[in-house]
Parts: sequence; C-alpha cells; structure tokens
Amino acid sequence: MEGSRATSVGDLLRLAAAGGLLLGAVSPATGQTVVGGDVRVFAFRVLEETELAGDGEPAEENGAAAGAGGVELGILRLKLDSRWRASSGNRFRFELHGLAQATSPPGSGAVTSIATGGTRRFFDLERDSFSGGDVAGTTEIDRLNLRWDRPGFRMVLGRQAITWGVNYFWPVLDLFAPFAPQRVDRDYKPGVDALRFTVPVGDFSEVEVIAAGQGTRTPDDLSFASLGRFHSELGEGPSSIDFGYMVGGFHRDFVLGGFFAADVRGTGLRGEVSWTSPGCDAESNHPVFGCGDFWRFTVGVDRLLTPRLTLIAEASWNGFGAGGAADYERLAETDRVRRGEVVSLGRRYAGLSLAWQAHPLLTVSGAVLYNREDSSALFQPGITWSVSDHVSFGAGLIASTGRGIRDGVLGSEYGAVPVVAWSSLTAYF
Repeated sequence: MEGSRATSVGDLLRLAAAGGLLLGAVSPATGQTVVGGDVRVFAFRVLEETELAGDGEPAEENGAAAGAGGVELGILRLKLDSRWRASSGNRFRFELHGLAQATSPPGSGAVTSIATGGTRRFFDLERDSFSGGDVAGTTEIDRLNLRWDRPGFRMVLGRQAITWGVNYFWPVLDLFAPFAPQRVDRDYKPGVDALRFTVPVGDFSEVEVIAAGQGTRTPDDLSFASLGRFHSELGEGPSSIDFGYMVGGFHRDFVLGGFFAADVRGTGLRGEVSWTSPGCDAESNHPVFGCGDFWRFTVGVDRLLTPRLTLIAEASWNGFGAGGAADYERLAETDRVRRGEVVSLGRRYAGLSLAWQAHPLLTVSGAVLYNREDSSALFQPGITWSVSDHVSFGAGLIASTGRGIRDGVLGSEYGAVPVVAWSSLTAYF
C-alpha cells in the first residue's frame, strides 16, 4: 500500500508538471509562463532547555535535546505560473508548487514549527522521500490549481492558499490553515484542497464561497462557507473601512462571524468575532473539547509611529481555550487544535510587535505574546537583512517565561518553550 501511494504521488507530480509546461507551451501570444522558486535554510540551536521532568533534569523529546548539535531545516520550493487569455476574452492561470523538505535530526518538529508547518488535505500528495541516519525528507505538491477569470466572477479549483481574517497573531475567521502566532516565516501558507468562487459586488467589495476538504474523513472534514467583504469611504478625509460577514460549516461545526478593518488618519483598527456551535455526535469519532457554544474575538491596531518604526498590537479572547493549565493537555488532544484551527490553549491573550527599519536593507523587530490565563510570555527579537535582490538573511531568538513541565504536568503554555536561537538564509531564483 505504501509503495503504491508513493508511486501515485510521483505520477501526480510528473503529470502536474507536464501539464503545466504543456499549458504554457500552447498558450497564445498573450500568455506567459514563469518558472522559478526559492531555497530556505534554517539553523536552530537550543540554548537553554526549560522543559523539566520530575527529577528536575531537561526532558529529551521532540528534538529538544538536539541543542548540542543543533537542528537544521532545508526547504526547496519550485514554482510554475502560467497565465493566458483565450480568444473569447476569458483569462486563465495555472499554478503549481512542488515542495521538498529535509530536517536533521528527524523528529525535531517542536523546534522547526516556528518556521514551517502543514495542514490536513483531502488528497494525499505527500510522500516520505528518505529517512535514515540524521536526516529525514519529504516531498509534496503545495499548490496545484487552475483559475478562471471572467468579468462577472472568478473561480479557482485545486490546492490553493486561502486567507480569511484581518488580524496578525490571532485571526479568528481564518479557519483554513492559519499561521500559529509565533510563526516567524509567513511567506507561504499551506495549500488547501478547495473550490473557491468569487463574485465582485462593487469597488473593492466581493462575495466569496468556498467548498474545501480539510482531511480524508467525510463528511467530518468537509467545509462549506461564504464570506462577504465590503468597502466604504468614511467622510471626506483619508479614512476608509472594510467590513464583512461569514457563515459556514467547518468540520461539522456551524460558525457565524464578522470583521472590520478601518484606516482612520493613518491608524489601522481591526476586529474579528465568531460564534461556533459544535457539531457534537456521540456516535462520531470526531473529538471535541466540550459541546457548548463558544465565542472567539480579536481586536488589533497598527500604526506607523515614525517613518521607520511600525507598531502592531492585538488582544484576543478564545472561548474554546482552557481556563487553567490543568486542562491544557486534554485541550491539546482535541481535533480543533490538532488540525491547527485553534492555535492557542488559553483564553485571554495579548500580543505586541515593533519593527524598526534601521537601514533600507536592514529591519530590526521584536514581538511579545502574553497568555493572561497562566501569566506566561514568549519573546521573539529578530533581524532581517536583504543581502541582494535575490538573497535575504534572518536571525532571531525565542525565549519564554512561565512554569515549565514538572512531574509530568504542564505549568504554562509558553513556559515549556526552550530558549532557541535561529538563523535563516533565503535565495530566490
């Protein structure tokens, strides 16, 4: 079975690549095909292990004990983008991303999760390429979609990136593979297998309908949702507001929500709210953390304090979260957390980020995430240097405060995070 799966994935990769090249070759003169990609190399070193076992010694799991030799992560992304216009005036776009990833040592996901992550998909287009010694590698198709544009609508079919929500750390409407709040590399979201249909309804306004498969279990992992985005100018000054409404079914849950994003004289104000009615079924294998309705909301502000200093601040309430650290372990095993829809274990959070452009090619940044439920915090200072038009370098530190693991019990969400130094080198081609 595993052999046939690997063969089918390889066949799909070759078929998709050949199809993309063929589409580019047969495109009319108005068409364009671009082939490119990037390479990302990350190095992590655990400087201080904060997870404590019952005897007070550092815990050796999830790659945390690899601090002596460090952890390396390499990601190669190959991209094909083919666009053309048919004689009828219809426009098409074919997008294909092949992804290869290698990690050393294997099983270091707890460390590398600040730079990469995945999500559940309906189609299995991933395979373990090799595993042995100190290195493990995987290959997959992360984008594979065809887009059709007409004056009255836009349709995208296949594996694609989907982003709903307007906040940075805790967007509550982004239920399609959201980034974890501590993620430092946000250039690419994991692709989702979906059919997306978008209809413009005015200037900067549209209604979007999505049907997605976020796992192989049907109907538990199917999602059907709609989001309306609307734009309005505020008076005669340089102010505007975008707002919208969302309704849908996600993994058996019924969800209602809304958002706003306003620009008021140079200050960005954002807010999101959602209400979820869980689809509890005693005869289903769909695990839930309680069957009661719950609310989630996030408010945020961003401001250019000086021409070179930018502020982002957010506060969030997660009604699905636990009221204390004693329930974290049980919450972490729920399906919403395991599939990445809920990215935090507590209820009350605050986040702050500052970015200073010290030089046109150098940015110094810092972020703080605070869990009010257990008084733990995560600190993320870092720098980004554009070495050239095609190469960039980054480095940073992950540090935390709070109670770690003692006697097998997690004392706080961020307290168990080890002190990790990281660096990255990205080359585009």
